[in-house]
Amino acid sequence: MGSSPIQLVELGDSHVLTELRLSLIGKILNPKKQNDEKLIQYMINKWGMEDRITANDLGNGKFLFNFTSEEDIKEVLRQGPFHYNYCMFVLVRWEPIVHDDYPWIIPFWVQITGLPLHLWNVDNLKRIGGRLGHIDTMELEEGRMLIDIDSRKPLQFTRKVTLGDKEVTIQIAYDLLFRHCSTCGRLTHEKEYCPVVKEEPRAQIPSKRAGVFARVQVPHGHYDRQPLQRNQSLRDREHDRQVDVLSRQTDVSRTRDNRDIYQGTHMNQKQRKRRVWDQARGMLFPTSTSQTTSLS
Repeated sequence: MGSSPIQLVELGDSHVLTELRLSLIGKILNPKKQNDEKLIQYMINKWGMEDRITANDLGNGKFLFNFTSEEDIKEVLRQGPFHYNYCMFVLVRWEPIVHDDYPWIIPFWVQITGLPLHLWNVDNLKRIGGRLGHIDTMELEEGRMLIDIDSRKPLQFTRKVTLGDKEVTIQIAYDLLFRHCSTCGRLTHEKEYCPVVKEEPRAQIPSKRAGVFARVQVPHGHYDRQPLQRNQSLRDREHDRQVDVLSRQTDVSRTRDNRDIYQGTHMNQKQRKRRVWDQARGMLFPTSTSQTTSLS
C-alpha cells in the first residue's frame, strides 16, 4: 500500500492556465556541460527581455520562462532550436502534460539529400519525414521539413529507401545542430561519454615492444631451439669484445706512430736551424786559418 501511486485532482483553475499559456518550458539535455541556473540568466540576456521575462527553476534540469505577451513568445521561438554551451536544450510552449520526461520535443529544420529526382514529391517526403517525427511544415522546393524531433531518441543521419527491389541511401541533415554523440546519435552526451563505446570490448592492440618480443619468442612446440638462440647471443658478445680489444690496440699503435712522426719532424727542424746558424756564423767570423793566410 505504501508504494502505490498517489492520486491527484485537477481543479481547472482558469487563472493559472492563462498564465501558463504565456510560458515556455525547457530542459537541459547534457548535464555534464549545462547548468540550468546559468542557462536561464544567459538566455534572458541574449533575448534582450530582462524587463519582460521572469523565470522559475523547476528542478531536475527543467525551467520555466514566463512572458507578458504572445508576440515575445513567438519572437523567441523563431530563434530555435536552442543551445547553451554548444549543447542542445529543449524549449517549447507549456502544455498540461504529466510525464517524467516532459518536455522532450525539439523542432528541427531537416534537409533531405540523395533522393532520386523522379521520386521527389510531397508523398515521398511525408513518408520520410514521418519516420523522423511529426511534420509541422514542408518546403518541397528546398527539400526540407520542420519536424518535431524526440530528444530522447538517437538522431538519424541516413536511411535506406526502396522502390520495388531497388534501394538507395538518403542523407538527413539537421539545421543548427550543435554537439551530440557521433557514435550513437544522442543529444544527452558527447562521444567520449557514450555508454555504447564503454560497453563494446576494445580490441587488443599490441604495443611496439610486444611486437619486437613476439619476433624473438620461440613458437609453441619448438623449445629445443632456445639454447641455440642463447649460444648465438654469447657468440655475439664475444665477437663484440674481440672487436673492442682490436680497436683499442689499433688506437695505441696509431698514437705511437704519431708521436714518432712528431719527434722525427721536430729533430729535423732543429738540425736545419743549426745548419743555417753555422753557415751564418762562418760568414761573419771566418776561421783562424783563413785569417792567417790573408795576413801573409
